[in-house]
Amino acid sequence: MSAKDMGRAKQCEVLSRVQPTLRLGFESQAQAQSKAWCAHFEINRLAAENLPWDDAYNLSDGERQAIQKSIQQFQLGEGSEGRRLLDRGDVYAHSAGDPYFREALALFVKEEQRHSSHLLRFMRRQEIPAVTSHWVDTVFRRLRGLAGLELSLRVLVTAEIIAVPYYCALGRATRSKLLQAIGSRILQDEATHLNFQASMLSRLARERSRLSCRLLACAQRLF
Repeated sequence: MSAKDMGRAKQCEVLSRVQPTLRLGFESQAQAQSKAWCAHFEINRLAAENLPWDDAYNLSDGERQAIQKSIQQFQLGEGSEGRRLLDRGDVYAHSAGDPYFREALALFVKEEQRHSSHLLRFMRRQEIPAVTSHWVDTVFRRLRGLAGLELSLRVLVTAEIIAVPYYCALGRATRSKLLQAIGSRILQDEATHLNFQASMLSRLARERSRLSCRLLACAQRLF
């Protein structure tokens, strides 16, 4: 065996000892992160109900006309069941050995659905009808349907970024204290959602990088 081959053999031996330890550390850290997100969403669920539903303000005709089409669209978009996303999250959670990943993803989806529920409740009080379809919502749903887990999360990030300036504007569009509180609550949640999605995307990217590194190491051993 040449000195070069001996060096490669030694490198492989060291990697075989170190990689399991590194992987265990990464998985423990990842599970802890998923559990922390689960705890956050559970606590936030209780705080989300603290809204001034006793506000008796009725929108003026001008206010209703100004917000009706947009609030209908966002109420529809926030109400996605996320079945495909959760299915893909379930597959990843199983492969990663992290059951909390899927749970955190499910709680995130429920929080989005709660936004939809709050908007719908406000709309009914103001006699604004809900819509069952919109071309923008259809585009986002189809993109998520065609995508894998990572791309699905990236599509959701795009939707969250669009939502931030909208809810800022919605809160200023009327004198309704209830709508202002709903918008403010959703804005706080959306900021956290962006952090949640960033952490999940970073984790998926690390997984991809680690696989790429292993493939590269295998290729190097062949030459």
